[in-house]
Amino acid sequence: MIIKPKTRGFICTTAHPKGCAENVKQQIQLTQQQGSVEGGPKKVLIIGSSSGYGLASRITAAFGSGAATIGVFFEKPSTEKKTGSAGWYNTAAFDAEAKKAGLYAKHINGDAFSNEAKQKTIDLIKEDLGQVDLVIYSLASPVRKV
Repeated sequence: MIIKPKTRGFICTTAHPKGCAENVKQQIQLTQQQGSVEGGPKKVLIIGSSSGYGLASRITAAFGSGAATIGVFFEKPSTEKKTGSAGWYNTAAFDAEAKKAGLYAKHINGDAFSNEAKQKTIDLIKEDLGQVDLVIYSLASPVRKV
């Protein structure tokens, strides 16, 4: 598929997987250039991990502290006619880089407010990590009706 930029107002509604991957790689390189975080967390849950502060926090925890990370996010993969969301591609790039580095990285794609996503997260933590020593909450607020 050829990806052409589409915008709504000042917001770009298309994402390019290679651009997202390059952005993630640059953030990882910057984190690694800063050196290891002494005494940093080792088991981290990031709620809202696919972009912005959540993604940056996940990268810092994993590549700065060697932490095992679980990311929770709500993103869309590509279809035949639409690109995936930037967060989808960011997470795919993060997972690939974490795997190359031998880091534990798992994720749950779902509505973090739903009971199903909460239970999946709890089960994954219990099964794989036992517990976490840091929770980062960086969730974009849903549209609210007043």
